[in-house]
Amino acid sequence: MGDCDGGIIKAHTVSRGPNLTKIAKDGHVLQYVASISDMNKNGGKLSVKKIGVKDASVFHGFCGKHDRELFSCIENEAFTGRPDQCLAVAYRTMSRELYGKDAGAHLRETLRDADKGLKPFEQIMLQQMLDEIDKGNEAARRELKATHDALTTALVDARPNILSSLVFKFAAPLPFMFAGAWSPFTDLNGGELQKGYVDELLEQIIVSSFAGVSSAMICVSWRNITDAPGYVIAEQLLALPDDQRASACLQFVMKHVENVFFDPDWFQGLDGKQKERLNQLASDGLDVMGSVPSMPVHFDVDFPLPASAGSFQV
Repeated sequence: MGDCDGGIIKAHTVSRGPNLTKIAKDGHVLQYVASISDMNKNGGKLSVKKIGVKDASVFHGFCGKHDRELFSCIENEAFTGRPDQCLAVAYRTMSRELYGKDAGAHLRETLRDADKGLKPFEQIMLQQMLDEIDKGNEAARRELKATHDALTTALVDARPNILSSLVFKFAAPLPFMFAGAWSPFTDLNGGELQKGYVDELLEQIIVSSFAGVSSAMICVSWRNITDAPGYVIAEQLLALPDDQRASACLQFVMKHVENVFFDPDWFQGLDGKQKERLNQLASDGLDVMGSVPSMPVHFDVDFPLPASAGSFQV
């Protein structure tokens, strides 16, 4: 991402996502992990592992000076859904996603040497697979960078109205936390939102959760443009009954977001059907070609979650 030198990104510094201490047990939370070695052992299934809150949701993306300046409104103040807070959260989330795409590109270049010792046909297939993955990654990086650049300018110029946000309030804590952004191809019901043509710059939806002492919030943000996919999804969430919103948000982020963390006691208390549904959602679209998750949100499996206590638009 480059050094700071008056800019914002610097590769060897640390920035954190959601404050996970509210859902941690003995300083740890649970997270789904897509480890190739573990998936081979588990018949292709993801593993759920314990991770310390100091190691979770961390990426090395901002110099200390800019980290303090940019995110003081969310690090040193309770999240209330102010426009400047929504913009700061969205910017940090988009930065992490972009940083991850850059890191993924470096990893695939390393993997190109993994064909040594394979048969010629196998070498060709591996290199072709990596080429296809690179094309998808570069397209995603181009889209993320366009949004990231727009948010950077808005942050510098103090123009939080570049974003629209919908904030859901909960009068009880949520047993999971998340932060992520992606380019949605489908809505909650599996309906098409964007086609993903090669020359198309896709729009992202940005989601984050926040925990209070006895409450929680979920913030859904999107660029303030006409017919934004994020707006469609937010309206669908808003139309749901209060007791289904937390479940819908959980299911939706499980398909698309890497940074989803669970209260260990809550997760271990789930029954077989509930855990199987989470496993299905976490695995949706998980293959070497990077397929798009397409599993619709269903409410046939009931998760023990609090009802929404209200919402407001920003």
